[in-house]
Amino acid sequence: MAEILDPIITKDLAEAKAALARHGIVIIRYVETDLEPAVMTEVKNSVSSSSGVLREMDEQGLDKLMEGLRKTAMKSSKDLVRLHTRLLAQLGTERVEDLVKELDGIDRLFTWERVSKAVDPVNRKLVKAGFEAIRLSGAEAVSDAFALELNERWPVAFGRFRDLAREAAKKYAVPPTKTPPTKKAPPKKRTRSSKKR
Repeated sequence: MAEILDPIITKDLAEAKAALARHGIVIIRYVETDLEPAVMTEVKNSVSSSSGVLREMDEQGLDKLMEGLRKTAMKSSKDLVRLHTRLLAQLGTERVEDLVKELDGIDRLFTWERVSKAVDPVNRKLVKAGFEAIRLSGAEAVSDAFALELNERWPVAFGRFRDLAREAAKKYAVPPTKTPPTKKAPPKKRTRSSKKR
């Protein structure tokens, strides 16, 4: 596809793709390093505010619960990192038409609504143990830098890339070629020698 694109569009599209990938990688790094600690801060707040449930637990039981919740939060963060990494890898496709079909799905998964679902597995365990479910108030609960990347920089970079990709796909889409119907070969005429046989 790249070889038939206008050089200017090719350059703009490559730059927009690189910028989007950079912001995506920064988001992934924040999820990897900051999401689990943010979840565990809320977990500790929930546990400490439920003095009645705490009185019924011994220290060993509480330690075991907290360790289990920490591992669940870590796994949830890693699962999200894997998902985002897989989505970013789709930007590497050479066919613009194929990429355009995936753009809305990619954008929907790089949102706070999706990131905040990382608390769901933790909440299931927390509620089962008798504590209140937690909620991250927004991307700022992870970090201000993460909120800036996810809520401001990613949407701008994504919008630019999407517009360029759609323009390129529309302008350079190759219409499906119609194969001409195959003509049936005329029946062979029987010669005298073949009649004798």
